[in-house]
Amino acid sequence: MPVHIIRGGYANTYLIEEGDSFVAVDVGTSSAAKKIYQYLSHRSVDTASLRMVTATHFHIDHVAGISGIVHLFPKTRVCFFTMAGDYLNGKEKICLFSPTTWLKGLLPVFMAEDDHLKNTVAALRSDKVAIPLPFLRRLLPSDYKAECILDEGQFIPYLPRWKLIKTPGHTPDSVCLYSRDERTLISGDTILNMKGSGELNSFCCDGDTIKESFKKLSALTIKNIYPGHGKPLCNLDGLASVAQ
Repeated sequence: MPVHIIRGGYANTYLIEEGDSFVAVDVGTSSAAKKIYQYLSHRSVDTASLRMVTATHFHIDHVAGISGIVHLFPKTRVCFFTMAGDYLNGKEKICLFSPTTWLKGLLPVFMAEDDHLKNTVAALRSDKVAIPLPFLRRLLPSDYKAECILDEGQFIPYLPRWKLIKTPGHTPDSVCLYSRDERTLISGDTILNMKGSGELNSFCCDGDTIKESFKKLSALTIKNIYPGHGKPLCNLDGLASVAQ
């Protein structure tokens, strides 16, 4: 049950392989969608094998490539955490950061990427459904229908050995995906690896809440972390080495 990293934007995109099925997580740009298509084509995998696409939270660098996925893989289901439904129907606003906070949080991410210009062009060509301005989201709707059905304690379609864990803090809707069998965590923007040994994200809507989420994750047996930004962390002995 490997996890494959796909690079094509400012956030890491992951493919979870489960038997003859795949689930994509955090497809942030149209470029990432195309790279998934190329990866599966290279392996001679039928497009119907990509069963589902989901996201660890509803930020544009994690969901803006989903329209591209739906175009390339028309049978793929789009399934989000339940809270994302309130963003899509306008009942809730996406968490906004001050301009200074945005700059402080985004600049290291921007600088860590190998091809800034290519990533920026890909982002501009991607879906704007998660832009944190409700009136613009209404003007720039997605061209797919999302099923906002995923929740903690519920079965995840196509991933029987994984569970969803609510980890608010970076955003109220942040979640992680965890496989106890593989002792593997897909951490989204809750735990990053921008400094080489892993760190709890300080770019948050609620700094106290993300610390509580970290305590929740610390109770798990974790060997591998696949973060939203930065390289994967492997062969860990839990979260003891991750900076808070």
